[in-house]
Amino acid sequence: MTDVIQRSIDVPAAPEKVWPHVTRPAWLSEDGELDPHPGAEGWIEDGDAIRYLVVEEVDEPHRFSFRWASFVDEPTRVEIDLTAIEAGTRVTVTEFPLHATPPAQLLAA
Repeated sequence: MTDVIQRSIDVPAAPEKVWPHVTRPAWLSEDGELDPHPGAEGWIEDGDAIRYLVVEEVDEPHRFSFRWASFVDEPTRVEIDLTAIEAGTRVTVTEFPLHATPPAQLLAA
């Protein structure tokens, strides 16, 4: 992976209602273990591969981020941001290689 990938979707529910769904393994995969607390380790089944992850940041119900890697793919950081909008919540998922500068740091510079 060389580029930052970012996707957003609007969900017709408040961030507090969306939060439990984006912090569960079922949102990312069919199987896995994920404890949404900073420093927690977990795993997600991703097709034929297992991705191992470490939770980095939890700001309920606004931001959830983790690093993950498999034995096949380059390790990346994933940031999930929940933003309240008039119609509910905008869920923005950003994934970038660990060697890249996080988008939030670029904006702060």
